[in-house]
Amino acid sequence: MPKIYVITGVPGTGKTTLARSISKRLKNSIVISANNIAKDKGLLIKKDIDGAFPVNIKKLNRSILAVINKNNIKNKKYIILEGHLLCEMKLKGATVIVLRSHIKQLELRLKARKYPLKKISENILSEATDYCGVMALKNYTNVYELLGNKKQVLKQALKIINGDTVISKEFDLLNELNQINYNKYLC
Repeated sequence: MPKIYVITGVPGTGKTTLARSISKRLKNSIVISANNIAKDKGLLIKKDIDGAFPVNIKKLNRSILAVINKNNIKNKKYIILEGHLLCEMKLKGATVIVLRSHIKQLELRLKARKYPLKKISENILSEATDYCGVMALKNYTNVYELLGNKKQVLKQALKIINGDTVISKEFDLLNELNQINYNKYLC
């Protein structure tokens, strides 16, 4: 059986970048995007008022399990799943890495992606309150939160995958809302 690693976090925290970097360093690995599965399987629910496409989580969970159980994927040594919705699922035996980002950095990334103000607000508040971390702890046994630059995060993630001792931390980013004027996001 392959080892399954879930990389989750709010949009803009670097999940795809980390997943690809890990895969480049691990032989016989594959990266699977939860967002791509949702699109490919037609699991996106009608576009909402904010321009987002909600996803049926239960159907996405079943679809991911079906993809993982395909023979060409079961033969891989490592399966790296990435996506922000993965924190809301339960994938038995998976080790979870929750990527965190400082609030100002996240704001800049989401603005660069041209997210509307309401989506930026939702994601910043989700990050400040550690939504993905809390959900991951609810749904998985082995959960690690990582915060840092690309190089630091990759180094820590590879330690986790290699079974090295990594102290799991929780990062309190809620105070970062107070350090800079984020009132526009609190309305």
